[in-house]
Amino acid sequence: MAHLDPSDTIAAIASPPGPAVRGLVRLSGEASRAIALGVFRPPGGREPSPGRPSWTPGTIDLEGRPLDASLVLWPGVRTYTGQPMAEIHSTGSPPLLRLVLGRCLGLGARLAEPGEFTLRAFLSGRIDLTQAEAVLAVIDSRSPAQVEAALSQLAGGLAGPIDRLRDRLIDTLAHLEAGLDFVDEADVDPIGRRMLAGSLARNSIEVAALADRLRGRDRPSGLPRVVLVGPPNAGKSRLFNALVGADLALVSPVAGTTRDYLSAPIRCDGLEVELIDTAGIDDAVGPIEAEAQALRAAQAAGAELLLDCRSADAPPSLAPPDGRPRLLVWTKADRGPGEFPEGAVATSAETGLGLGALRLAIASSIRSRSAEEDPTGLTSARCRDGLSRASAALGRAAEAIRLESGDELVAVDLRDAVEELGRVIGAEIDDAILDRIFRRFCIGK
Repeated sequence: MAHLDPSDTIAAIASPPGPAVRGLVRLSGEASRAIALGVFRPPGGREPSPGRPSWTPGTIDLEGRPLDASLVLWPGVRTYTGQPMAEIHSTGSPPLLRLVLGRCLGLGARLAEPGEFTLRAFLSGRIDLTQAEAVLAVIDSRSPAQVEAALSQLAGGLAGPIDRLRDRLIDTLAHLEAGLDFVDEADVDPIGRRMLAGSLARNSIEVAALADRLRGRDRPSGLPRVVLVGPPNAGKSRLFNALVGADLALVSPVAGTTRDYLSAPIRCDGLEVELIDTAGIDDAVGPIEAEAQALRAAQAAGAELLLDCRSADAPPSLAPPDGRPRLLVWTKADRGPGEFPEGAVATSAETGLGLGALRLAIASSIRSRSAEEDPTGLTSARCRDGLSRASAALGRAAEAIRLESGDELVAVDLRDAVEELGRVIGAEIDDAILDRIFRRFCIGK
């Protein structure tokens, strides 16, 4: 988006596509007021005061017919975009809104590119880059939990900790470089290696903690992952089909039928999650089986919750690994003895027994874990990648200290970490990255 001129006045339909009771055309730029008043007719011809925000009822004259409308004006720079803004609200008919937009373009506005309003908010310093991405996350949210997490990020849930961490690293870097640049000055006290190593260790732990909070948030669906695991032929695929409500997974009495993994969204007590069926936990005996186990392990590693499936008509099997959030699910309960371990959810894909209880248990488990964690909001893979690069740079700096390398080499890695964190929050960014981020938005945002 490097070619876009921020001095242009831009306009776009900013309400959702399709017919509605109300719709709006949004403008941003120095000519917003003049262009909007070229389309809008205030009552009695009395224009609203130019010095303060205003809402004015009136009409728009399209093809000789006056239609009820209202005009909202925001003068000055304390607006979403940091520029004067205007919105024309009218009946939400798509053809009508297109006519209003056409009039605005005819009076000198330029059609806004996708995300250009939010891009201007970022360029004017009204929001940082993670907050800009949170705007997109709010728009794309598919559940109340996703909206809540995105709003947390929009309020600065991610940028604040990263900005403070970056400031501390800059202080450390300044102290280190002062010792290099003014080595002969008596009043410059160089930072000691032990103190430097301790500072890097503390900051590395904080970067790792932030990255851990973002684990799994870069997946396309943005939904919590619930992964079916357990021994072969434990009824995982049949349970997957029953919960999804469609025969997506191949079901066979032959153990080891599932080699790849399948995923589908399901709703659990109002919470939408991504349900994933994987191969049974088993000792791999060939290259295909080994690959299936690797895929299973990768899916389980990114899961918010594991459904540990055990067949009621089979003897006890492999014990689950410790430390993972999981629900014990007893499958084929219609064939079992009728007594199940405490805390287990007994289900039957054949009869539907326990499926409702399992959905409630899934939702309860994920919500309780979310409530315990300090939310940093939904974010893109770009943010997680930046944290990963910063962590790697701090690791290189720590290794340089361990090997007793020169301070100038430590400073290079420390500077890399500062730059990577700056890219996450938009303090240091290039046009190509901005273009990739803001073109994901719809027009009008």
